Amino acid sequence: MSSLAKGLLIGCGVVAVLVALGMLGIGIWLFTGPEGGVKLGNEMDRYALDYIAEHQLLEPGEKVLAYYDVTISMNGEEAAILTPTRVLYHNHRETTSIDLADIVDIRHRKEPLIGDILEIHATAGRSMKIEIAPLNQGESFKNVLMGAWRGATEPEAGS
Repeated sequence: MSSLAKGLLIGCGVVAVLVALGMLGIGIWLFTGPEGGVKLGNEMDRYALDYIAEHQLLEPGEKVLAYYDVTISMNGEEAAILTPTRVLYHNHRETTSIDLADIVDIRHRKEPLIGDILEIHATAGRSMKIEIAPLNQGESFKNVLMGAWRGATEPEAGS
């Protein structure tokens, strides 16, 4: 075997080992952090609660009903948040919010590669889109959103 062939084999072997170590490192990083997916109020991770408080995303006394962190690193920089009175979408320090009482329609569909898509339409033509990746419990977010919306817009019993 020529020295050129040996050099190529050794070089390819080194690259393969580095790629394998990199993939292992990424796997460890992904699996040692918080678990992704929709979280209901009773399942909230500490990092999310801290981020929400630090960035003052909620009104005083407002509680989280459902939360979905869009980021792979699970750092809260992009997230959908549902409270008993509002639905919020926070994206890198910018937050859009719609009061549940102002919602006129909610549409839900599932796209094979994208996951659950929620389109929220409010008065004055305001809209919000929330995408929840496949296998991330998008149906749970939708169910809690629909229940909260009904509670905010239906007349109270006995009125």
